[in-house]
Amino acid sequence: MKRMWIALALAAAVSLAAQDTKKGETAPKKPQVQRLFILKYADPSQLMNLLQVFDASVHQNAEMHALAIEASPEAMRAIEDAIQKLDVPSALPKNIEMTIFLLVATDAATPAGSPIPKELDDVATQLKNTFPFKSYGLLDVLTFRTRTGQSVSTTSSGGSLQIGSRPVSVVSSLRIGSISVESDGSTVRIDKMNSSYQVPVEKGGGGDQISYQNLGIQTDLDIKEGQKVVVGRLGISHDQALFLVMMAKVL
Repeated sequence: MKRMWIALALAAAVSLAAQDTKKGETAPKKPQVQRLFILKYADPSQLMNLLQVFDASVHQNAEMHALAIEASPEAMRAIEDAIQKLDVPSALPKNIEMTIFLLVATDAATPAGSPIPKELDDVATQLKNTFPFKSYGLLDVLTFRTRTGQSVSTTSSGGSLQIGSRPVSVVSSLRIGSISVESDGSTVRIDKMNSSYQVPVEKGGGGDQISYQNLGIQTDLDIKEGQKVVVGRLGISHDQALFLVMMAKVL
């Protein structure tokens, strides 16, 4: 009888050990296939980011305009279909020209800055009908060219405000995360725009002492080609403000 109990105990131990071994085993890896895709139009880095939704290893070479992919046969078929739909002429990077006008509004009868350019006459009229400032002037203009999918960073100190008896520069900084063109070919999409300004203000009554205000706008926006968009208003004081006007052109 004692030998029977020992045999049963040994059998149970062997069974538990076998179960533990099965639990520790990992599922066999599915067979993988490798493919090299030479892209015609799409940007490799942007396409690689999109393909991360698949269970695959994706490597890109921007110089060769290629993607090297390793995945299961099922995932590879889905990836091939996605690349076929995304690597089309509309995905070809486009050149974008951006123009940013910084307008200054004041309650003074004499405008600050330079005269408003003729192309902004309609914007100035709209602002005068909306806000109670007496005059508007052009403080600064930032222009740059970039390509879709790229980030942008630029600065300018070309504008100035009269503080006391002397002009003092306004430092403008602009950062854009990325720019793209919508499917209609004329709408420019701007993502993660950060526009900031160091604006001098008079400290005291004599104009000899100056302090600075840090003003800024953070936004995403769409601009139709040729459209002049008033992005926002930045208050300097109760009788002075800045307005940011943007234009975009697909080259």
